[in-house]
Amino acid sequence: MNSVRRGWLRMEPLLVVALFVLAWYLTPVFGLVSPKDLPSPLAIFASFVGDVTNPTLWIGFGFTIGAWIVGLLLVIVVAVPLGLALGLSRLMYALTAPTIEVVRTIPTVAALPVLVFFFGTSVQLTFVLVVLAAVWPLLIQTMYGARDVDPVATETARVYGLGRVQWFTRVVVPTASPYMATGLRLTAIVSLIIAVVTSLVVGGQGLGALIASASQSAQVSLMYSRILFTGLVGLAVTLALTGVENWILRWHPSRRTVVPS
Repeated sequence: MNSVRRGWLRMEPLLVVALFVLAWYLTPVFGLVSPKDLPSPLAIFASFVGDVTNPTLWIGFGFTIGAWIVGLLLVIVVAVPLGLALGLSRLMYALTAPTIEVVRTIPTVAALPVLVFFFGTSVQLTFVLVVLAAVWPLLIQTMYGARDVDPVATETARVYGLGRVQWFTRVVVPTASPYMATGLRLTAIVSLIIAVVTSLVVGGQGLGALIASASQSAQVSLMYSRILFTGLVGLAVTLALTGVENWILRWHPSRRTVVPS
């Protein structure tokens, strides 16, 4: 029974994708949407295959991924130390928590007109937007992870004579690591979305600009194929980060495989 259930769980994502493609194919057939607005999956797949050999697509991909990596590194450098500091200090947490909760709810796009005035459509605009939008998941998760340190573990470390550095590396870091891993995964996806959307809205280079270019030139199949390509990039990033997270945290109880009796 368990083997049948595991087999179904493995097949379920493929069945969902198959049903989605079937619904997509039948929607224009039944006249619910014009084929000009929603081409068939075969037409989009043909555009996709043709576009992956286009150097322009890979130049845009390189620009987006480069901006994403640099922006993500900036977020890590800012969010992790700051989150640990805020989480470990009761005073700093009390003083900053209300402000953080308010500021993080402000949409980043609200600052877009001002940022465009200063940075134009340069790559610096993407960096700034990525940091402003993506810093919050990692910052807050790191902060909560640092605050979740067990007082008993801290007292035990003190009894055994561990110094501040040893207490930090052996108690704080293991406790906060799962929180930080989740925050990093969320931050990575948010920063990738921002990197794409920035060029989609303000132009310049990147995958978003290529999608906008195909839309403006009425190349609908090409537009959808580039959206599909962008989605596959996001899926690859998610799977890669999940794999790295599971490997790094393989020691954590939540990552241990439970063998059914």
